[in-house]
Amino acid sequence: MTITGKKVGIVSDEPLHKNTLGKAVEEIGLTVALNTSPDRVSSEEIADETIAAWIIDLADEDRWSDFLDEMLDTVTVPLLFGEGEVPPFNSDEFIRWQRRFNKKVRSVLTPVDNISIPELEIPEVQSVQESAEDATSDVPLMSSIKSDIKQRISLPSNIKNPLKKGEPAPYVWVIGASLGGPGAVKRFLDVLPEGLPIGFVYAQHIDNNFLPVLNQVLGRHSVFDMRQCSHRKKVGVGEVHIVPVNHQIRCTKEEGVIFVHNRPWQGLYSPSISHVMKEFAQCYGPDTGAIIFSGMGDDASDGTVAMADSGADVWVQKLSTCASASMPESVLATGKSNFQATPEELAEKLVQIIASKYQDAVIVDEHSGDVSIDDPIYPF
Repeated sequence: MTITGKKVGIVSDEPLHKNTLGKAVEEIGLTVALNTSPDRVSSEEIADETIAAWIIDLADEDRWSDFLDEMLDTVTVPLLFGEGEVPPFNSDEFIRWQRRFNKKVRSVLTPVDNISIPELEIPEVQSVQESAEDATSDVPLMSSIKSDIKQRISLPSNIKNPLKKGEPAPYVWVIGASLGGPGAVKRFLDVLPEGLPIGFVYAQHIDNNFLPVLNQVLGRHSVFDMRQCSHRKKVGVGEVHIVPVNHQIRCTKEEGVIFVHNRPWQGLYSPSISHVMKEFAQCYGPDTGAIIFSGMGDDASDGTVAMADSGADVWVQKLSTCASASMPESVLATGKSNFQATPEELAEKLVQIIASKYQDAVIVDEHSGDVSIDDPIYPF
């Protein structure tokens, strides 16, 4: 299906990039509805429903944090980030850059309803001749989902002595997402209460250059601390560890420690959500789980089977609320996922589950003496 004539907004704080991005967009038949700097974009323009996608190119993300927040909270269409250094128009480097750029734009603006993503994603993302730089680590895009800000969930009363932030988390869940994921994950994290005895490992298909922005945007209103996965670091209570794009991670059964390896991910996806799910299923068993948010592709389907086999839950974002439902659909197709809901409802369900498990740990302590109330059932 054609994308010709669809309107795109371009926002860049690099004057030369604006011109190059505009020409690249027009080359594939799109219409540039707006091409300006962040300080010149009005709220009315951000809310313009005729714009099918936004291309965001920022050299100084910290300076434009308020702009990024407004885009994330308002825009309901895909946001394309992380194009890296845009080469000069008509240069040799530009030809290769534009080929990758075209694939990103088409993958977002071409309708994919009722299409099996494995057949769609592979030719769109990587061919045998292309380098690893052109694989899915460079493809994932950010799209927000418009929603009303909801009140943070209250910490359940049975968690009377919550663990301190940073203490090793007794429960560690995996968050997985691709296209449209960051906006949904932000909604999920923003309503979780402080003191919940859980930590997260977050695997997001995204350009490596965008990780600092992702870290900043997700942590702005959440009580959870955003961190990059570090070598030999345990996942602590109240922490979200973002999985690196370029390096594999592993997790030890005995201590629940993350190891970051100096080698790339294997397969199509970077990072591999299934790989992360398998690692934590092996390490934490029923004290882990996974929530798969909006995304393209079939990553996470193999990991879902491993999680279910270990006794862990796997949930997905409600399909109708996803910017791209392909990845949650692939998880549901395994028959191993047992819950789907909006990001806020997923948060509410998680609070209930963790509170119940925490209460069970305390009951074991009170009746058998096997577990200390100050040391609730660690899986390592």
